Amino acid sequence: MNILMFFLTVFFSAVSVGAYIYLLTLMLEREQKLHFDEQTKTLFCDGKKVISVRDGSGNYRFIKYIFQHPDRAISVTELETHVFFGQSINIVKVLSNTHLPKEIINTFFAVNKDSLIFKNKAFLK
Repeated sequence: MNILMFFLTVFFSAVSVGAYIYLLTLMLEREQKLHFDEQTKTLFCDGKKVISVRDGSGNYRFIKYIFQHPDRAISVTELETHVFFGQSINIVKVLSNTHLPKEIINTFFAVNKDSLIFKNKAFLK
C-alpha cells in the first residue's frame, strides 16, 4: 500500500509540474493585435504607433480595406479594382510602400504573388 501511495504521489506531482510549465508557457505568449484609428489615420500595434497615413492616399485606402476584410484572401484583382482604381499592382510593392516594419508584415500577413491574407491576431513570444 505504501508503494502505491508513493507512486501516486510522484505521478500527481509530475502532472502538477507539467501543468504549471504549460500554463507558464501560455502566459509568456502574448497576443498582439493591430488597430487602425480612422480619426487620426494611424495604425497601432498593442497601443504603440506603427505608421500614419494621409487621408485619401493609396496607403490609407489599402489599410482601411484590409481592416474591413480580415482573415480572408484578398486578390490582386480585388485590390486593383476596389483600392487602386484599376491600376496594376504588385502586392509586395504595395506592402513595401506602406513602410510597415518587416516584423509586422511577417506576423500579420500571408502573402503570395496573387493574394494576401490579413490576420489581425498573432501570438508572439
